[in-house]
Amino acid sequence: MIQKATYKDQVVEFIYKEILKGNLKPKEQIKESNLSETLGVSRAPIREALRELISMGLVEYVPRVGNFVIDLTPKDILNTYTTRGVLEGYAASCVSKLFGKNELEKLYGMCEKMRHLAEGGENVKLIDLGDEFHNAIFAGYDNTQLVKFTDTLSIKSHLMFSKYWPKLYLPNQIEQRHKKIVDAIESKDRQKIEKTIRNHYIETGEKIAKLKEEEGV
Repeated sequence: MIQKATYKDQVVEFIYKEILKGNLKPKEQIKESNLSETLGVSRAPIREALRELISMGLVEYVPRVGNFVIDLTPKDILNTYTTRGVLEGYAASCVSKLFGKNELEKLYGMCEKMRHLAEGGENVKLIDLGDEFHNAIFAGYDNTQLVKFTDTLSIKSHLMFSKYWPKLYLPNQIEQRHKKIVDAIESKDRQKIEKTIRNHYIETGEKIAKLKEEEGV
């Protein structure tokens, strides 16, 4: 059961987590009646939640058929990661001067914790921490439109990373790739920061797009 105050938001979070965990798979239909029974809410907030998920690019509505979990194509995947890298890299380069010793130490600590979570196969916690890491990088950037759009891209990329990460990087590689970003921020070199973050995302996007293409579905 979920709390009354934020029905729609909690339904959005529930569906997102179910997709992230693999309980709802690409192309699978999301049935309002099942959600209503599972969560103990009426269909109205469920419809609101589905509309929001459609706007986020996580759910696709097929007229007269229903709502389905989106099945991203290799091109969609690459575009999502490339755009995220460009936007985050630019934002991070703009606010790099805000990072002092304490902020950098916190980011380095997150890198190490990511490795531990990856070693334990805790993909949802790994995704959440990775999200916290990347959000912290441009938290001080005041372009709300860029931040909002980047958040949407982040959510889409999480779904792909959650599914494929064991085939992408070893736990120590996950740690080192994120440490490389912190090293760039510590250097205060704006061009280096932008390039490092952009390449960080493009590399992963290319790997996932290739895996998706090899599946042939």
